[in-house]
Amino acid sequence: ASGAYDYVLTLSAGLQALAFALLVCDSKSQAAEGLSEKTLWAFFIAHVARLSTTFWGEGYVPEDNTGDVYLYQTLEVLGVMLLAFKILGVTTVRTIHDVGQGLERWSVLLGMGVVAAILAFFTKSTGHNDYFADLSWMFSVWLEAFALIPQVRLLAAAGGQLDESVVHFAGATFAASLAFGAFWWKAAVERYQEFMREGYHGFLFGITAAAAIRMMLCGAYVYLFVRSSKQFQGPRTTKGEYELCAQDMADMEDEL
Repeated sequence: ASGAYDYVLTLSAGLQALAFALLVCDSKSQAAEGLSEKTLWAFFIAHVARLSTTFWGEGYVPEDNTGDVYLYQTLEVLGVMLLAFKILGVTTVRTIHDVGQGLERWSVLLGMGVVAAILAFFTKSTGHNDYFADLSWMFSVWLEAFALIPQVRLLAAAGGQLDESVVHFAGATFAASLAFGAFWWKAAVERYQEFMREGYHGFLFGITAAAAIRMMLCGAYVYLFVRSSKQFQGPRTTKGEYELCAQDMADMEDEL
């Protein structure tokens, strides 16, 4: 970061933390219908990978006044904590009620991680002046860009109810991606000659492409949500697996 527009980078982290908070606070059921656990895990891994470098490295972090109080890192830590809480809650409920266990595969997350690592190898910069720290940071950018792939695939393939909080999450994530992409695009325009002279053309491509992919996946999710939402298609006559889970939980509460 350069200092002039670093508040945009902090804004991006704040919007992403807000997106995770919406998942935690705005879900209409503990089972979180239509929410992909693999998407949550992808965001969690990406944030942890990034934090492992930004807490001690001086690259890729805001250099304005907020940097003195570690606001950017604090927002990232908050995001990790919210994700961990949501993953634990959703996994526990779905495991207890045996719902949603066969809808997603870990191989998708593994594939995303492998592709992100390969792309990071070819597009990393030297912001930290440490090979593994720079690789880890760029890996987090690419994995975060791909994180919504399981969510989009799940919504495209699965039926039943959809938790509207997930579309709020996608909207806030889109805003965070827009801020992130705008910051790095501005940096690319202002320092284009310097980046080209020092051989960072791969980094410029990677950072802008990752932000674009992230925004496109957010848009795809919102489009699929609108198309699949009950208010646009009319009421359904059958209950999905998550709905049955919600009914079972309500019955248990009545018995207690």
